[in-house]
Amino acid sequence: MMNSASTRVSRMLRPAVAIVAVCCSLGFGIAAHAADAVSARAELKQIGLEYTEPQFATSAGAGDMVAVKLFLDGGMDVNAGGGAALGVAAGRGKTDMVKFLLSKGAKPTANALQFARTRGHKDIEDMLVQAGAKE
Repeated sequence: MMNSASTRVSRMLRPAVAIVAVCCSLGFGIAAHAADAVSARAELKQIGLEYTEPQFATSAGAGDMVAVKLFLDGGMDVNAGGGAALGVAAGRGKTDMVKFLLSKGAKPTANALQFARTRGHKDIEDMLVQAGAKE
C-alpha cells in the first residue's frame, strides 16, 4: 500500500516515463552507444551526418556528444585529421567535449592549446596543459 508521498512521486514520474517510452519507440536513444561500427555509421546517416573526418570535427566543435560518440563507435580515430576534433572543440570553448575527447585518447596538441588560448578559454587551456600539451 502506497502512502501519500509515494503516490505524489509516482504521479510526478509518470510523464517522464511516458516521454522516455515514446522517445525509445521512435528510435531516439537516451545514450548514444551503437552495438557495432556498422550500426553506428547507419545511425549517423539517419541523423543526416556523413562518416567523414571533417564532419567528426564539426560535430565535436558543436558540442554534439551523441554524434561524436557515434563517430567513435563507428571506428573514427579520435585523433583523425591531426586532432582536428579536439582543436575545434577547444577553440569553441566546448569544455565537456574536450574532457571527453581527452578521456578517449585524444592527443593534446599545440594547435588545440593555441585555439583555446587565443579565444580566451582559460579552463580548456589549463586542461590541455595538464594533459601534456606543449607549445
